[in-house]
Amino acid sequence: MASLHRDPRGKSPFWYCAFTDANGERHFKSTKETNRKRALAVATGWQRAVDLSRRGTLTQVQASKVVSEIYEAVNQEPMNTADTTSFLRDWIKSKKLTAAPSTARRYEDVIEAFLKLLGAKAKRSLAGLVPRDVAAFRDEQVSSGKANKTANMTVKTLRIALNVARKQGIILNNPADAVDALPDNSANRKTFTREQIAALLAKADSEWRGMILLGACHGLRLMDAARLTWANVDTDRQTLSFYPQKAVRTAKRTPLEIPMHPDVLEYLLKLPIHSNKPDAPIFPTLSRKKGTGASGLSETFVKLMVKAGIHREAEVEKVNGAGRRFFALSYHSFRHTAISEQANAGVDKELRMKLSGHKSAVHERYTHHELATLRKQVERVPSFVKIEGVEDKP
Repeated sequence: MASLHRDPRGKSPFWYCAFTDANGERHFKSTKETNRKRALAVATGWQRAVDLSRRGTLTQVQASKVVSEIYEAVNQEPMNTADTTSFLRDWIKSKKLTAAPSTARRYEDVIEAFLKLLGAKAKRSLAGLVPRDVAAFRDEQVSSGKANKTANMTVKTLRIALNVARKQGIILNNPADAVDALPDNSANRKTFTREQIAALLAKADSEWRGMILLGACHGLRLMDAARLTWANVDTDRQTLSFYPQKAVRTAKRTPLEIPMHPDVLEYLLKLPIHSNKPDAPIFPTLSRKKGTGASGLSETFVKLMVKAGIHREAEVEKVNGAGRRFFALSYHSFRHTAISEQANAGVDKELRMKLSGHKSAVHERYTHHELATLRKQVERVPSFVKIEGVEDKP
């Protein structure tokens, strides 16, 4: 039975608890409480833990319950606790409100895969997570054939989520912080050559022609390009203004406005107007398609590449006997192409970041470029349509 005592030396203001542990050893330990009632709650909790241990029933769940009871008895309020599944799924719900849809989906895939790997432990207290749980998940990702870069991203996702728990006082330390990143062994995506772009334009229908120009000239992502409406086009300012899907949803976010490359402007001015509604899609057919799937935009573009005689240049990444195919050329390669073209044309790095929508707190804080300056930089990239020696086939 636990009992309370004052420090016999008279040097401490705290109450001390005397108790016998499960091995029969007597202990005399400070409760760190000056109030006798709160000190008794601590002592009672310790004694209960010892009794459970002596009977062999002190599980992690029981231990967490004892700690929670001590906290509530001392502080007169429930302890801020959460099981792993509840906390991580609640975190995902919050991300669906603040992050881009594609980012939220990626986070959700990581969290659900992690919970599946944890098994029964996923229903236990979040405080029970340890670095080896996160490391095991990272290693499982690699064993399944994913690149080290992808595995590292899963650890980063867990680190972000668990850091929220740490800030809320649910856990003392973030177990993902103790997990090292693996060396990057991923394959590199390539850029389209000007000859390949000309071949694609020659085989593309009207809508895909616009999609290709938006990718090659401005580096727009697939879904950002496909979802553009006439409301995003300002022919007076000769700009495109839109919210990139990957942009964080905040109350103060601003649209990305970019001066149109002459190729894009000429293409849009020649398009027939089928609706007077400002939110009418620029690409009526493609805007209704999903990004992925057998009939999605990605696969449709792959078929266009085949028609244009462009090989996808598949590479196989193998890790521990498992592997996956990685295609160095896809629609996203246009993003690499556009930025590389700008760099080769002498466009400054910070201007390239602004034109492509890449974010950097330092650059955004100190850089204020006028539209005319940005337009001059865009127009430094030679035309993809009017290529010397290559016939234009709209």
